[in-house]
Amino acid sequence: MKNNDQIISDFAAAWQRLDADELAGYFAEDAVYHNIPMEIITGRENIRKFLAEFLAGTSGVTFEIRHQISSGNLVFNERVDHSIWGDKKVALPVAGVFELENGKIKAWRDYFDLEMFNKALAG
Repeated sequence: MKNNDQIISDFAAAWQRLDADELAGYFAEDAVYHNIPMEIITGRENIRKFLAEFLAGTSGVTFEIRHQISSGNLVFNERVDHSIWGDKKVALPVAGVFELENGKIKAWRDYFDLEMFNKALAG
C-alpha cells in the first residue's frame, strides 16, 4: 500500500486529467470535503458531483505543491492551485489538510481566500 504522503501527491497530480470519477475514487465512502469559506460536502458521491460541476467550468487544473509534510494519518500541504476558466488564468494559494484512513481520504479541508478567486475570475 502507498504511504499517505504519496497518495496525496498522486491525488494532486490526478487533477490535471479533469476526471471527477477518478478524483472521487481517492475518497472514503463517508468522506468530508470542506473548502473552508464554503459549505461542507459529505459523502463520496456528493464530493464527486461537486468536483464534476467544478471541473465542467475549467479547461485546466494543476496543483503546484510548494511544501508537503505527513505524520500518521495526516498530510498537510501548501500549494498554488492553477486553473483556467475561459480566458482567465487563476493562481490561488491554498493550505490543504488531509486525513486518511485505509489509503483513502477521510477528510479534506482547504483554506484559501475565496475573494481572491472571485476577483481573478472577474478581472
